[in-house]
Amino acid sequence: MSNSRSILNFRAFLVVAPIVAASVFCVYCYMYNRIAGIVLSVLCILACAALSAIFIYRFIRNMSRLIVAISFSLATILSISAISFGVIFADKWENGKEFNGYCTVMGRVCDIDIRTGQYRLFLDDLLLNGKSADGVLRISIAVSDRNIADTVRPGDSLQFGANVRALDLADESGKINGNAYRTDVRYTASVSSEGIVQRFGEPSVLEKFTMSIKSKLVDNMGEKYGNIAYSMLTGDKHGLSVGISDYFSAAGLGHIMAVSGLHIGFFVLLINFILCKLSKKIRYPIIAAVLLAYTVLADFSPSVVRAVIMVFISGIGILIGGRRDLLSALLCAFSFILAVKPFYMFEVGFLLSFGALFGIAVFSGTVRRFLSKRNAHRKVNEAISGSVSATLGIIPAGVYFFGKIQILSVLVNIFVLPYITIAFLSIVCLLPIAAIPYCGPVLVVCKYLLMPLDYIAYGIARLPYTIIQLSSTWAVFLCYPLMFMAGEHVMLKKCKTAVSWYSLAVCMIIIIVSAL
Repeated sequence: MSNSRSILNFRAFLVVAPIVAASVFCVYCYMYNRIAGIVLSVLCILACAALSAIFIYRFIRNMSRLIVAISFSLATILSISAISFGVIFADKWENGKEFNGYCTVMGRVCDIDIRTGQYRLFLDDLLLNGKSADGVLRISIAVSDRNIADTVRPGDSLQFGANVRALDLADESGKINGNAYRTDVRYTASVSSEGIVQRFGEPSVLEKFTMSIKSKLVDNMGEKYGNIAYSMLTGDKHGLSVGISDYFSAAGLGHIMAVSGLHIGFFVLLINFILCKLSKKIRYPIIAAVLLAYTVLADFSPSVVRAVIMVFISGIGILIGGRRDLLSALLCAFSFILAVKPFYMFEVGFLLSFGALFGIAVFSGTVRRFLSKRNAHRKVNEAISGSVSATLGIIPAGVYFFGKIQILSVLVNIFVLPYITIAFLSIVCLLPIAAIPYCGPVLVVCKYLLMPLDYIAYGIARLPYTIIQLSSTWAVFLCYPLMFMAGEHVMLKKCKTAVSWYSLAVCMIIIIVSAL
């Protein structure tokens, strides 16, 4: 892939991913200045197309490798896709502002959130002032006025009048509302129960399925642990109190309730164990089908989509005998997701998910070799290298979005992750048994497995100095190129230590200076 004098091992998506990211920033500029955004988008596409044509010509003349021509051709296609989807979505979101003010609202309940002091109902299939509106409306109902909130269920239709506020996709400081983009919540309103006309309806097949899972867990494990188990399975934390989410997050264990690559890994591990007697050509299509179904259940969470794409790439590599490379698969998923959902680049879950895997891709090999030289046990080595590398990878995003660094998360995940694996797989394995009439109480086992995990998270969150408060600007993301330079993909062995220390020093300077 590279000659002996090359600094980097060439990988196609090391070219594609930065170009797609640049295309997303063109769309970002379009939101604030349409002329500038259009000019930058055209220049970006023309530059990609020109380079693609040049390298295709060089390949035909045997002056260049096919992989280079394919890289720039794919970058051109994905850039056009990212810009097109981004511009269309930004325009549609902006058009929603025509509904600012008092509106007659009709919509279908698609989700319910009871975490805060207010009930929050989410409506899709919206009609505002008799006109069809894209996106989702979130309405808040005070707990003291919750009579309708006790009876409403997904699938019901609501009609009322209220002052509707259209949300901005980006605020005046230029920060994208990533959560609103991910959930497609474009409007908010506060209403009184007395003003709502409710019509009972039928939930969709998927809603019935998820409601039955949640009901089975809550009925047999109790409100608290049933909702923790449900959030571990689906990533839906709407049934959890804010306090539970907070102390799991403070302990560095919040990721277990945000469906991610960790959960996909659990599923792959379980299915591989069950189907171990089958050949790979039979086993991998079954794994692919199960993961696709789970992606739908997790509502196409960006971290799940990322993990599934990477599993597919890994499976294809195993089937055809190709070399598997974590960084290549990660950048491939990054490029294709942004080509369809460009504003995910500004969404916290997406960045944390990719940051963790990026850290593992660039640092885990170095940490593993360091521990191997000190005769660390293989399992211990893998646990420490994975936890340390993932923590390094999420620090920039964590500092920017949450203004904090969880200093105990490395140790906590090293010791607790094996137990989390047992608890999660127990829920997955016992839930089908609990679906059999009169067998629901078997889930009590899962309740007692989650209790120690809950106590551990609560106890660690109350320890002093578990969190370092440190805010920063967007400049903190400049740490990622420096991390790459300090990682194992830079082949300057004689300068490896110096590059690593200098990169670490520059990262710390960026974080500290941008925090001032």
